[in-house]
Amino acid sequence: MRLSSCFLILALLLSGCSLLPGKVDKTKDWSAHKLYTEAKSQLTDGDYQTAINYFEKLEARYPFGPYAQQSQLEIAYAYYKYDEPESAIAAAQRFIKTNPRHPNVAYAYYLQGLINFNRGRSLVDRFLPRDLSERDPEYARKAFYDFQKVVKN
Repeated sequence: MRLSSCFLILALLLSGCSLLPGKVDKTKDWSAHKLYTEAKSQLTDGDYQTAINYFEKLEARYPFGPYAQQSQLEIAYAYYKYDEPESAIAAAQRFIKTNPRHPNVAYAYYLQGLINFNRGRSLVDRFLPRDLSERDPEYARKAFYDFQKVVKN
């Protein structure tokens, strides 16, 4: 008896949560152009998290088009500026794999090189720079190969 009343109360509580109004998405009726311009504006203003969110929505809603391709590059750049190097590298590599003949593929390689070159730097290094020869050469080597691909393309 006691166990069944607990289940009943739990079921009522869980079903009650589904009746609450959810978060309203203000971008649901936006066109691809509007999403792109708003995301670009947020990126310019330094609100990288919102820009990433808008670019990802653009890519999900309008996957086949020039805005979706450009948003893939913009996501990589936004992650780089947001100090998320792993996500930025993954986004750049995804762009390269899905658009190998795109005119801006060299930019994706350049962005990868830039991200790899700046990896391994700490907050202290930004204010008190140290000699580059004292850093771990792994990321410098990766950056060199990325920049080499830029020159080839």
